[in-house]
Amino acid sequence: MLIGRPLRTALRSAATAALAGLLIWPGAASAGAATGTPASPSAPAAPSSKAAAASAPELLLGQSTRGAWDDFNSFGQNADGGSVYYELRSGDWVNSAHRDFATLLADQGKTVQIGISWKDNPPGFNGGDENAKAARSRAVTAEIAAGGHTASLDRLLAFTNSHPSARFKLRLDYEVSSFYHCTDASCSSYKGAFNRLASYLDGRSTAHNLDYVFHPVRGEFEAMYPGDAAVDWMGVSVFAHELCLPIHDRGYLYNGTPPQNYDVGASQCRNAYIGTDQHGNPAAVWRNFDHDANVLKLVKFAKDHGKPVVLSEAGMMNFTADGGTTDGLEQQRGDLWVKRLFSLMNYRGPIPNLPGEHDLRGVIRSVVYINLDFRYGWDGIDDGSFDFAPDTTWFVDGRLSRYTAARASFCQGLTANGFTARCR
Repeated sequence: MLIGRPLRTALRSAATAALAGLLIWPGAASAGAATGTPASPSAPAAPSSKAAAASAPELLLGQSTRGAWDDFNSFGQNADGGSVYYELRSGDWVNSAHRDFATLLADQGKTVQIGISWKDNPPGFNGGDENAKAARSRAVTAEIAAGGHTASLDRLLAFTNSHPSARFKLRLDYEVSSFYHCTDASCSSYKGAFNRLASYLDGRSTAHNLDYVFHPVRGEFEAMYPGDAAVDWMGVSVFAHELCLPIHDRGYLYNGTPPQNYDVGASQCRNAYIGTDQHGNPAAVWRNFDHDANVLKLVKFAKDHGKPVVLSEAGMMNFTADGGTTDGLEQQRGDLWVKRLFSLMNYRGPIPNLPGEHDLRGVIRSVVYINLDFRYGWDGIDDGSFDFAPDTTWFVDGRLSRYTAARASFCQGLTANGFTARCR
């Protein structure tokens, strides 16, 4: 049974109040002084998302501009929506292109994933290195938990309320981490901020078309989890290492140290799960994996908590040496990447460091494919010069229209997994 909005808002308000007692402000006490965490409900809350209850998974196209949408529509149709960003500091869309893409989608009643960010440009940050920016981001997180910065969401609320037929997945910051969001070991700052923002938005939403996405970096999902009452979706980014593929940045970077923890020839991670020996006793069993251990554990965690997963950012990277070419295409590795992406949706098998077999099929219900040419920057707009140098991490053209095998595998994956989106 779905949780009603008034009850859900009340639960979030209660969680916010509970977390406020745990919150440690920077400099107010030594790190780790607060050790308590709020108790989780005795049973996981059923997902309140419309998409989670729907039979078909959804395809969203990102990010930032309608270029991703137009490229997909050159060979496909019926995508469910897209992805854009909104900034807490300015209280506005990152730029007009994000607003225009969101409007294009919302006017059609589509799903719009919106990353509400403060870590990239924290309010009150006036310069300094990444450590200084992260310190300010942590302070802003604590300020949000205490009730600050909520007015910066009013422009967004006006937009979502004016599009009642659309659905909005709101990432309350994205790729969140202890470095940018936790003021102490309990991370009550981010948990409180998530609950505070969700409660504020829910209480002022007249369209009741908002879902809240918890999107952590790999490996920190359990420590930072805001609670079952607050979270509608769990998000994760899937680029290269998440699918055990290498990154080429003037040399190969692997998800593990070859040969013990990475098989270079197979482009697979190597990890041990807990199996049994010849006597039936627990024993480490080594094998190759197509998927990162922390990604599999996050999907399992989501399943255990009754939450659907959205692959909030899924896109190709520079997998191989460019060899003097500048087209940014990954024809061979791109096809392998697509096949592993869809195999993640249907994973059933062991998980590193855990015992038993795990069936994760059907947990991932939404995929945001970044269908852009990253050679020209995060918006993928060709302005006449590359934003990233050849042979580096983000020098890749991820537009599916430019591929043959990868596009065919993507189209096959849509059909095989029951997406409404299809290729022509």
